[in-house]
Amino acid sequence: MKLLLASMAVLAVAAYGLDAHACHPCPPLWLLFSGNCYRYFGGPATWLEARNRCRDHYSLNGRADLVSIHTEQENAFAYDLSRSSASITGEYAVWIGAYQTTLGSSGPFIWSDGSGLNFVRWVSGQPSNGGNNEDCVHLWRRNAGDDILQSWNDLSCERDLPFICKVAPN
Repeated sequence: MKLLLASMAVLAVAAYGLDAHACHPCPPLWLLFSGNCYRYFGGPATWLEARNRCRDHYSLNGRADLVSIHTEQENAFAYDLSRSSASITGEYAVWIGAYQTTLGSSGPFIWSDGSGLNFVRWVSGQPSNGGNNEDCVHLWRRNAGDDILQSWNDLSCERDLPFICKVAPN
């Protein structure tokens, strides 16, 4: 895990450059993408634990939360973060911030950071709310074919999965 984080930091420095006088827009070990900072956490957690762990992190401009996804490009970036780490953790799914406020319902999903759910990428037949117990959302990779779809699935919030956090830059 430490090797993965170090590699990600090196890639970020290579991509964005490092100047002793430059302002670092993201907290250490976080990656800048399209105006926000992101970090993959490989330690498995329930959805609520993951959200709380995200909220333990701050930038100068805000408090982190589970990733909310608003564009095709942001979805691809989050998917690539999860996919690049799957071989290390053995998990092929990560929590994202979408959830249902009324557990066990078939009601609408919202983002944990309070932003609007204006983009979705459900896998075919989802959300299914299987067993009236699938109230949280994860990015899902069942097989190599899913690399094209980069889709979401609803799942029991009590499952332990890695997760991705997002925060405003400094």
